[in-house]
Amino acid sequence: MNPTFDQMHRCLGRNVLRLGALVLLAVAGLTIVGSAPASAYPPRIHKPGAPTAVTAIPVSGGAAVSWTAPASDGGSPITGYTVIASHDGQTCTTTGATTCTVTGLTDGHLYRVHVRASNAKGEGPASARVQVTPLPTVSFVNAFPYTGGPVSVTLSQPTHSTVLVDFATSNGPDWALYWAQWIGDAAAFSPNSGTVTFVPGQTTATISFTVNLPNVTGCSPFFPPTACFPSLTVTLVNPTNAVLGPNPFTTLSFT
Repeated sequence: MNPTFDQMHRCLGRNVLRLGALVLLAVAGLTIVGSAPASAYPPRIHKPGAPTAVTAIPVSGGAAVSWTAPASDGGSPITGYTVIASHDGQTCTTTGATTCTVTGLTDGHLYRVHVRASNAKGEGPASARVQVTPLPTVSFVNAFPYTGGPVSVTLSQPTHSTVLVDFATSNGPDWALYWAQWIGDAAAFSPNSGTVTFVPGQTTATISFTVNLPNVTGCSPFFPPTACFPSLTVTLVNPTNAVLGPNPFTTLSFT
């Protein structure tokens, strides 16, 4: 029996309703997926950018390096920095500070220094490189040379540049002895200030003093004035092409 027109119409209507329902379900599903919050997906983490504004100040046997944090941390906090020097590859590291000092470098040698930042993803690109030449040290051989002659000043190693360092004098300490007393008196020495010069290749220089009449103020009346020897302290300041070493001052007495 052939279906009537009404039967065909009802069948077609049911199919249209089913198709419509499927379309609505699909649209609803797309809407739900499309409206998922962005927080449902963790952000992608990248390596940090390169540090900027790197500077390196020469010190004895090393370089004091500072820098500015990268413009981008890559989406993860920076966990540290590494400073690397050329040649021997000496390094220094921090866990967040933007300064550190590279040691173990050779005075007078030219180095190129760069910095890298790290985060959870790893180490980022290197900063721009800066040049630095560690400086030799200038100091006295001994902090307390009791002497009647010039006092020696030394440079830790020869350089290709002229090294200058100023010196200044001041009253020395009073040294109580069993037989007399040394009275500090810078006025008993001349000159009271000056400059020491190391020409390229030179490592030793001297500071000479002329002793005037000894200062007898405070001396025991039971001893002659010649038993009261003046003393003074000499201090090195303002080095050029060098840094001050472990003994930047000395106290001396003339006998």
